[in-house]
Amino acid sequence: MTEKSQVVMKTCRDFCEHLSDYLDGEIGPNECVLIEEHLDICPPCALLFESLKTTVQICGRGVTDEIPADLRENLKQFLRRHCT
Repeated sequence: MTEKSQVVMKTCRDFCEHLSDYLDGEIGPNECVLIEEHLDICPPCALLFESLKTTVQICGRGVTDEIPADLRENLKQFLRRHCT
């Protein structure tokens, strides 16, 4: 049995520690129930969950817009000056 399959929801901290695994489908059905029960009784964690879920969905779509050439060049120069 993996560590991820031994989730226990005692606190909001426990919930947060396993939230990414839950969103990625990396925990078992029993643990999913514990997380969903916590979501039902904890509005702050429910808000955090919805925010993170939306962020993951947006990031999953990817960026299709091109960066303007002048901005791209400025960014390259900045990175060369500050990151090398």
